[in-house]
Amino acid sequence: MPVMVELTLKIDAATYQAMHGQILPVARKAGMLFHSGREVEGGIGVVDFWPSADAWNAFSEGALAEGMKGAGVEMPDDLKVTPVLDADSR
Repeated sequence: MPVMVELTLKIDAATYQAMHGQILPVARKAGMLFHSGREVEGGIGVVDFWPSADAWNAFSEGALAEGMKGAGVEMPDDLKVTPVLDADSR
């Protein structure tokens, strides 16, 4: 079942943009269906759609965690994963 992932990265827009170009291709390869980021109070709010919680978990615990650790960015503390009825990418 597809999931919507919501989180806040505690970084500024410039840091987000720098990370975005590196992480997005890896996320797409891992199965991500859709990604958005916007400035919010305290950082960057992210909403992603993934084909399943398992696909998201594999990415977040692997490539995402490694990339964020390498960039010195803390993992978000407000992660919310919500099952959705569908997540059409086209």
